Amino acid sequence: MWLKIIITLLTTSVVALAIIGYTPLPAGVKDPVKTQIFMGCFKIFHIVMQVREYLGYGSVYNNIRVLQRERTLVGDPPSSKYGDIKVTRDKIADVPVIIYRPPTRELYSPALIYFHGGGWVLGTADEMDTKAYNYAKATNMTVINVDYRRAPQFPFPIPIQDCLDVTRYILQKGDEYGIDVNSIGVAGESAGGNAAAVVALILTKTRPDLPLLKFQVLSYPSLQGFDFRLPSYVDYQNTMPCLTAKLSASFRSLYFGLDEHKTDYYAKIFSENRHISPEFRKSKYSEYVNVNLLPKEFRTPNKTAPVVTEPYDPQVAAKVEPIIVNPLFSPLMAPDLSGLPLAYIHVCEFDVLRDDALMYARRLKDAGVSVTLHFGYGGYHADTLVPELLQSESGKAGFETACAFINSQRQV
Repeated sequence: MWLKIIITLLTTSVVALAIIGYTPLPAGVKDPVKTQIFMGCFKIFHIVMQVREYLGYGSVYNNIRVLQRERTLVGDPPSSKYGDIKVTRDKIADVPVIIYRPPTRELYSPALIYFHGGGWVLGTADEMDTKAYNYAKATNMTVINVDYRRAPQFPFPIPIQDCLDVTRYILQKGDEYGIDVNSIGVAGESAGGNAAAVVALILTKTRPDLPLLKFQVLSYPSLQGFDFRLPSYVDYQNTMPCLTAKLSASFRSLYFGLDEHKTDYYAKIFSENRHISPEFRKSKYSEYVNVNLLPKEFRTPNKTAPVVTEPYDPQVAAKVEPIIVNPLFSPLMAPDLSGLPLAYIHVCEFDVLRDDALMYARRLKDAGVSVTLHFGYGGYHADTLVPELLQSESGKAGFETACAFINSQRQV
């Protein structure tokens, strides 16, 4: 009797969770069952956050610190237990890092400086320990996993300055770490892809006294805050795991340094493109974020964007417009991209940031920069970071091709 009741309750619970967590996926998503399970986890988590808000704790977007973890600066990183790579904590330019040193006979090893994702708000070097470790294993390079400071406590430009400071130091004094300063590249995903692109751009254009970076690996990077109604934002704003249009806009508002207690409001006006003035939208900067830079098949959204009738917010515009055009925030706003390190860019088909990456790839190519574009058909944002059990073939291919690109640079 009790066994039947328990089985019935468990079955009912599983069915209920499946119904609650289900969201229709776009046709063409790779490994849809795995993706649906992963997305269901996000959806259920979102429901938990809504219950939390109902109980009076506030919206998670207005209290993002609930999701933040303290930066772990002591103890051995998890990957150190494997013993095949020397994994140590250190500080470079006063920024905490984790350093991965594979066994090598080289006196000076090539290096990869790695910046984790998380919208400049979430994530730590410790949380991306496995990813950095896998990079070190797959490339046999020294990897420096940078634990930069995060918004809202440390808004723009503090996180990117941390990334620049670490990279400058390694380019100047990498021999202290057994690193060949002429064989250094940068890599990152999402906001970390932004950091890698910014570091490559700024150091190339402003520090001719330093050795040049050899390459940049940009995985589904976030590269602009000018237009939140590009076709990829319209088509995938709420349908895929990891990054919705609202979450992307929320992260931007926190990175801008806007009041974190009003993040819901800012996310709404950003997603409606009411964060900048009509005059600014028609300025020369519109040339850099333009659907004509996209392949023809992506220039028009498949869905219709909701009509917006409310005006822009002049107070927000006054705050964010100077940041939006700053290449430290948006590499896409740099007028000159010539001379940059050769680039590997991973684009996910079903990702709100898809068009950012495609436009940057086009602008780099037009500027004469060598670009290897990996288009992840069927992939979604952060699919290379999904736990291995749920990782799709698209995610696996994205990481493998990135490593193959990095390894190819050792021979150049």
